[in-house]
Parts: sequence; C-alpha cells; structure tokens
Amino acid sequence: MTVQLQKSNQIPATIQRKNREQNEYGQQQPERKRSYSKFHLYQHSILLLLAACLLFGSVLFANDQPTAHAANPGPGNGCNWYRVQRGDTLSGIAWRYRNNIWTLARVNNIRNVNLIFVGQNICIPYRLGSGPGNGNTASGLLPNGTVRWYAYNALEWSTRSQVTTMLRRAAAIYHLPANLLLAIAWQESGWTQHVIARDGGIGVMQLMPYTAQSLNVSTGVRRDPYHLWDNINLGAIYLSYLWHNFGGNLVKVISGYNEGGWAVIHRGIFNWRYVNSVLYLMRLYR
Repeated sequence: MTVQLQKSNQIPATIQRKNREQNEYGQQQPERKRSYSKFHLYQHSILLLLAACLLFGSVLFANDQPTAHAANPGPGNGCNWYRVQRGDTLSGIAWRYRNNIWTLARVNNIRNVNLIFVGQNICIPYRLGSGPGNGNTASGLLPNGTVRWYAYNALEWSTRSQVTTMLRRAAAIYHLPANLLLAIAWQESGWTQHVIARDGGIGVMQLMPYTAQSLNVSTGVRRDPYHLWDNINLGAIYLSYLWHNFGGNLVKVISGYNEGGWAVIHRGIFNWRYVNSVLYLMRLYR
C-alpha cells in the first residue's frame, strides 16, 4: 500500500494560538509605552506645580513676618533697633542689652516670646535725652546715625570690675578668647571707658567714630561707642570679623585691630611692638 503525504497549508492550533498571542502583545506595547510616558509627564507637572506653590508661599510668608506691628517704646522713650539674626532668641537679645524679655515683647507687640523671625527689627527702648542703655549721659549718636567726635558729655564712667565682667560676657557672645579681649582692651585704654584719645579713639576698645559707624551700618544696629556695653560690643564685633577673615591667625587679628585689616593684607605686619605687647598680656590673663 502506498501512502501519499500531502503538504498541508494548515498551521497547528497550538502554533496559531502562540502567534496570535505574540501579535496581540506586540500591538499592545506601543499603547503601554504611551500610557507610561503620559503618566510620567503628569507626575512631573504635579511636582513642578507643588514646588512653585511652595516657593510662592514661602516668599509671601517671609515678607509677611518682620515688623508686623509698629513698635511702641512708650512716652519719653526712643528705639535702639536690632535686626534679628539666625540663632537669636528674644531672651538672648534682652540679656545682651540688659533689658527685660517681657518689656521687649510689650514694646514690639510680640505675643509669643518664643517666636521671632530672622530679619525682624526689634526695638530696644531707651530714655530719650539720655542715650540708649544709659540714664546719666547724652547720646554719642546723631539722629541720622553719625557718631559724634569728642563727645565728652556722652561718655559713661566705669569701674574695672564692670569692664572685665562685660569683656568676658562679650567674648562668650561672639565666640572669642576672653584673654584676647582683655588684653586688647588693656593695651588700648587700661580698661577705662571715660577716656577719649587725641586721635578720637573712644573708651575701652578705643574705637574711632568712623569705625563704630561702619560697624553699625554693617550690623544694622545703632550702638553708641560712648556707652560702655555698646563700646565693648563694637570692639568684639570688629575682632570677630578679623578672626574669621584671617582664619583665627592670632598675630594677624591683633595687628589688624591696631592698623586695620586692609593694611595687614596689603602691607603686612609692621606694628610688632603692639602685637608682642598684646600677646604678653594674653598670657597674663589666661
């Protein structure tokens, strides 16, 4: 018997089913890719919108915080303005200016003493006609912030114990070695506030009026160099600037306080007698 095998054009059912599934899968792929791309585009759009809202909201919030209410120092009082820096607290500001936290809160209409904002202006009240923080002398500052020259009627008197206590306190506030402040203050004035040098240097830290005025502008606070605590603060701030600019190089810091930071950078150190004297005093005041 002869069996004839005929070629069949029919494809087995299993193969047909497999091909059909592959075709269907291949047709679905582009659609899935399109859906995936649309999802990512939608997701990115939402994220961008949220970021824009947060940025816009933060700008509005920041602009709304400082000076929400006008300060009211009370009848017969004026304001010595302080701009809040990062890390400040109202209690710290009150302690620094020998004031009361509740007085500052009342004067500045602050309802929550634990909530102040960077850039906020705080009024430190003082009696008009007597100068900020002092009840017996005139002010060494003119209304426009200019520091007066040779204003003997604005000088505070002081004792050495007062001076040394405040120097140590200022060193702690501005993160400086206490013996550095003590040594420079002794070298400059012998720890005496009620003295004005021939060249116009004022008090304990022997600040020149233009130096004090420049520091007031840079810090945004009007400090009176004729008043003891303000004078020490100004001297400590100047030393702090030098300390950071010279990377803690003690010789350059001491020289810069006497001859100026610019001179140290461009001309070098030429006041070695002053520098060596301060270094010697620092060893005594350890």
